[in-house]
Amino acid sequence: MVDAARLLANDAAVEALVRRGLDGPRVGFILGSGWGGFVARTEEVAACPFAEIPGFGESTVAGHAGRLVRGRAGGHEYLAMQGRLHHYEGHSLARIGSAVAILAELGVRELVVTNAAGAVNPAYRVGEIVLLRDYVNMMRRSPLRGADGAVRRSVRISPRLLGEAERAARDAAIPVHKGVLFASKGPAYETPAEVRMARGLGADVVSMSTAPELIAAGGLGLEAVAFSCVTNMASGLVPGRGVDHEEVIEVTKSREELLTRLLSAVLARFERARASAVAGGTPS
Repeated sequence: MVDAARLLANDAAVEALVRRGLDGPRVGFILGSGWGGFVARTEEVAACPFAEIPGFGESTVAGHAGRLVRGRAGGHEYLAMQGRLHHYEGHSLARIGSAVAILAELGVRELVVTNAAGAVNPAYRVGEIVLLRDYVNMMRRSPLRGADGAVRRSVRISPRLLGEAERAARDAAIPVHKGVLFASKGPAYETPAEVRMARGLGADVVSMSTAPELIAAGGLGLEAVAFSCVTNMASGLVPGRGVDHEEVIEVTKSREELLTRLLSAVLARFERARASAVAGGTPS
């Protein structure tokens, strides 16, 4: 690990999780609102509630089970946060970064971050999937603040994993957009004026998460990529319609089978790519 680990590491949490059999998988998932059904639809090997992890923090948002799970899909193992920690819940960005550092200490080297998002791009439709090619961090702070050397590392989305994730979606016959995320602090949904600002900055979707985890992953030397599920059109795009969290959960619940198929394909693709790299070949 790079110097950021000195700021983010939580040795007590790592030791407790190793004792519970949660170390080993190289692919990790952070499952945002509505994405946690992936765990329920795959094989669970071991699990630990966030509340039982020393210093980890609890998730209080509907649609976030708040568990760390070691699972298996298609014969491939993964480690997943079934739910996440949000800055708007009162968790510091350093704590959110610490969760990523714990995944890294448990063996994760390739991280997939997911979220529910509002569409800023009027061409998008509710229920569609967006593979993030970049993001705008309007939280304006970083979980790496204070970490020696962290500011000199790239925190961009991994170009290699971006390509592998796109191929995985194609393998699973799931169409995806490639877009840019505007990450806000929350907890209120964006106003129409803020949505226009986001679009002006080049964003396609808006969410209240994901950027801190991607920044932490980059600072820790992990490769990371991210997906959004479009659960609503952002404020102002549909006249007379507001946004609420119940709608977000309802949409992702209806897409649970598709999201599971997508993440299973991503996991399989990452594992094939790694095996091929070890063998000196090119994954098909």
